[in-house]
Amino acid sequence: MDIQKYISVQTLNKYIKAKFDQDASLRNVYITGEISNFRPHPSGHLYFTLKDDHARVSAIMFYSNARKLSFQVENGMKVYIRAYVSVYEPSGDYQLYVQSMEQDGLGKLYVEFENLKKKLSQEGLFDAQHKKSIPPFPKAIAVLSAKNGDAVQDFIKISHDRFPFTRIVLFPIPVQGKNAYLKIIQTLSQVDSLGFDFIVITRGGGTIEDLWNFNEEALARQIYACQTPIISAVGHEMDFTICDFVSDVRCATPSEAAMFATPDQKELKKHLYELQQQLTYRMKQYLHIHQQKLDRLKNSYFLNTPEALYSQEILRLTHLKDQLFYHFKVLDLKVYQQLLEYQKLLKQKMDQKIQQQNYKTQQLIVQLDALSPLKVMQRGYTLIKKDQKLMKSKNDVQTNDIVDIQFYDGVRKAQIK
Repeated sequence: MDIQKYISVQTLNKYIKAKFDQDASLRNVYITGEISNFRPHPSGHLYFTLKDDHARVSAIMFYSNARKLSFQVENGMKVYIRAYVSVYEPSGDYQLYVQSMEQDGLGKLYVEFENLKKKLSQEGLFDAQHKKSIPPFPKAIAVLSAKNGDAVQDFIKISHDRFPFTRIVLFPIPVQGKNAYLKIIQTLSQVDSLGFDFIVITRGGGTIEDLWNFNEEALARQIYACQTPIISAVGHEMDFTICDFVSDVRCATPSEAAMFATPDQKELKKHLYELQQQLTYRMKQYLHIHQQKLDRLKNSYFLNTPEALYSQEILRLTHLKDQLFYHFKVLDLKVYQQLLEYQKLLKQKMDQKIQQQNYKTQQLIVQLDALSPLKVMQRGYTLIKKDQKLMKSKNDVQTNDIVDIQFYDGVRKAQIK
C-alpha cells in the first residue's frame, strides 16, 4: 500500500480553505437572511446562524466590526450583511465572516413570538402572583424531555450527584417537529395529576424554528392551568420561549434547572456541620456565662450573709412600729382630752337643762296649786258626796240621806233633814 498518496484531514481542510480564499466571488458577498441561534461571546464576538426558508449558514462577526453596530442583534431579526466566505479549519465547516450588517425589520417568527408574548402578558399569564413555589427538598420530580437527549441526561446526572434521594421519572416527549406541542400538552396534562413535587420541561438549544413548539399558545395555556409547579429549561442561556415566561421558574439551561431543583447534599452537610459548630459554640458560651453568673452568686455578700437581706427591713419595720405607736399614743391622748371636754360640756348642758326644767316644774306646781279645790275649801267651802259621787244640786239628795262632807282638812258624815 502506497501511504504517500494519503493525506491528513488537516491537509484536506487547508486545501479547501485555500480554494475558498482564492475565489474572488467569495471575498465580498452581499447576503440577506434572518438571524437565529444568536450567541454573543463575552469577548464581544457575535455567533449566529443566517437563514431563509430553504437553507441556513453559520456566521461570525468579530468584535472589531460588531462594536460599530447601531442596533442590538436579536433572534428573528432580518438583516442585510456584507461578508466573506471561508472555512474554519479545525471542523471543516464553512461560514460567513461578517464585516457589516444592516437591520431590515423583524423576522416573521419573531413578530409572532412578540405578539403572543404581549397577548398572554396582558391576560396575566406571566404575573408573579400566579407563580407557584418550588419545594426545596423534592421527593419525586417528573421530567418531560426527549428520551435520549443530552439535556435530560445532564439534568439526571447533576440531580443525582447533588441529591440522590430524589426519584426522577422521565416522560419522553417530542421536542421539535410539526405539532410536537400537541403530544407535549397531552403528556403534561397526564403528569399533572400524578402528584409529583414539580415538573421540569427541558431540551437543548437550537434555532427559533427548533424551539417553536415551546412558543405555541395552547402549550402556554396548559402550563398555566397545571396545579403542579413547573420549571422551564428550554434551550441555552440566550434562548427565550413563551414556555419560559408562563412557567413558575425559568432556568437558562438543563444543568441550571438541575441545580435549582435539587439541594446540594455537600452544601447541606457543610451547612449542617456549621450549624453544629455554631450550636456547640453557643451552648459553651451559654454555659460559660451562666457558670460565671452562678459563681458570682455563690460568692455574693448577700448569699453568704442572708441576714443582710432583711436586717435593714427589720430596722425599718421597728422604726415604723415605733412611729405607729407614737401616733396612736398622741391620737389616744387627743381623743381622751376631747372626750373630757365633751363630758364637761355635756354636764353643763344637762345642768342647764335640769335647772330650766325645775323652774318650769315649779311654775306649773304653783299654777296647779292655785287651781286646787283644797285652796278653795280653805276659804270655808266644802264638798258633799253621796256614795262617792259629788252632789251638785239639792235635788240630788233626799231627806234622811247620809252624805259625806269634805272639808279642806278632813271628812265628816251628816244626815239630811
